[in-house]
Amino acid sequence: METIALRLYLVMLLGNSVLLACSGNADQQEKTTATTPADEPATPVAIRDTSSGVADSTSGQNYTFTSSEDSLRIVGTENQYDIILPTDVLFDFDKWDLRPDGIALLEKVKAHFARHGADQLHVWGHTDSKGTDQYNLVLSQKRAVAVSNWLKKQIKIKGLIMAAGRGEQEPLAPNTNPDGSDNPQNRQKNRRVTLSVVKYPDANKMLKQAKERKSQTQYE
Repeated sequence: METIALRLYLVMLLGNSVLLACSGNADQQEKTTATTPADEPATPVAIRDTSSGVADSTSGQNYTFTSSEDSLRIVGTENQYDIILPTDVLFDFDKWDLRPDGIALLEKVKAHFARHGADQLHVWGHTDSKGTDQYNLVLSQKRAVAVSNWLKKQIKIKGLIMAAGRGEQEPLAPNTNPDGSDNPQNRQKNRRVTLSVVKYPDANKMLKQAKERKSQTQYE
């Protein structure tokens, strides 16, 4: 009898030890899971400027500036972008003197720079493929100079305003259809003056944002 009682006592003691061990492992696992941060995807930062009515994508990489009256076609990033101006509005056919409608369009560009500023500005002239390469190069150069001369009198930027003609070398779309026939719609897109804008990042602003992010991390 004593032997049987002793065996039962040992079995009960062993069972209690196993239960305590399992309970301890579960508590430790729960603590480890609770103190391990979950991986979270980075939140994309959108570029917004409510004062000028900026429409942007959530990626912050492509956006469009809009004026109070009409839109300007602008593509790029916050610190480097192009303003694309149709030469059919800026100039008469085969001319490089600014039309009244062209000046009205440049007034919107002037208002844009008054709000957003710029550090560098390069004015590129482009044509379609009609005419010889040399003729188009000269025409695009004269048109780029005409736009840059107007801007130099009307706006102030931190750097230089430079002008250059690219002729028909950099089309936005094919000037002809796949079968070789003329494509007037695409040629119209290629007749343009492009303002390439560069804005240097604000070092003080970037430093302030970095400090704010660091401060938020410490309190989380």
